[in-house]
Amino acid sequence: MKFKVIEGYKIILNMETNNNLLNNLQSIISDSMIDDKEIIHRLKNMVFEHEMNSYKANESKTFSDLYTENLIGWQENTNTNQLIKSGFKNLDEVIGGFSLGEFVVIGGRPAMGKTQFCVNLVLTISQTQPVLYFTFDLSEYLLVCRFLSALTGIAVSRIIQHDLTGEEKLAVTALSDKIQQHQIFFNDSYNSSISAFKVHCTKQIQENGIKVIVVDYLQMMSSNRYRNSRELEISYISRELKSIAKDNNVCVIATSQLSRAPEKRSMASKPILSDLRDSGAIEQDADKVIFIYRPEYYGIDVDELGNSTAGLTELIVAKNRNGSLGSANLKRNAVFSSFSDFMEYTNEFSFSPSRIDEIEKTPF
Repeated sequence: MKFKVIEGYKIILNMETNNNLLNNLQSIISDSMIDDKEIIHRLKNMVFEHEMNSYKANESKTFSDLYTENLIGWQENTNTNQLIKSGFKNLDEVIGGFSLGEFVVIGGRPAMGKTQFCVNLVLTISQTQPVLYFTFDLSEYLLVCRFLSALTGIAVSRIIQHDLTGEEKLAVTALSDKIQQHQIFFNDSYNSSISAFKVHCTKQIQENGIKVIVVDYLQMMSSNRYRNSRELEISYISRELKSIAKDNNVCVIATSQLSRAPEKRSMASKPILSDLRDSGAIEQDADKVIFIYRPEYYGIDVDELGNSTAGLTELIVAKNRNGSLGSANLKRNAVFSSFSDFMEYTNEFSFSPSRIDEIEKTPF
């Protein structure tokens, strides 16, 4: 019993790197005057003290102090918590933009365009704010090809396969100066170590002034905790991502897979919050949840008004802790390299005044 207890608490407290705590554990276990119940009680106190000593809490502030800090901003209509625009007018009209300190989830079924949307998003944001992009689904090389495809309009498959025409080679070569305008840092590791992931994020924030961290995608991450429960593991990862955003005042944007529930409801069913895969904690922790939905993927060629859905992508804002809900439409180009704002359908059929007069004079 005692051996199992101490081994368990070694894991909880990461004792292999903390000699003082390990010695305290050994002294508790070796005390023959206390029973198992008292051992567990003392170990719980050790965990509590360890967490309190490790946690750096901010000092409490009064209502008056917080009011004074923000008064000038309210008077001059300036926002010290700068909103980061997505670059898509239709989306920004719904959410206003992304805020520092927010944890944002971009959800969707496979092939909806989550990575492509993030690539377009990062290309816009990185012109004004440094971005750290973690790719756990693609290699750094494949991700860079996605970015080049978005910048040039060349199909990503042609870039990956080095199958470019002379004109396309010139287009890729000409990007050198333009790429220098984007502050983007890539990383395709740390998927199985949250501790190392957090350390790297902190280092990049301190050294490069990172303001936005993209994680693509959340379910590809794992941890050394809760190995026997995927739900608890994803819950822990979600909380850690939220903690990184809040503690460092950065915006963390993570893509997330959805369960098969939308297809079970209907082949064309739009996603809802409960579809977020593996854990309800993602829904709870996220400040914003945006779903990507492409009707043509499900064989829907026209909408309810008879308009073509070719290239149409709907962004569904299903959760917005500090704003409104709604949806925004984007247009995906023919080679699947980029998104753009969707221009609403307009009725271009009309009569000129002279033709109307002519029709009125025509006998029937």
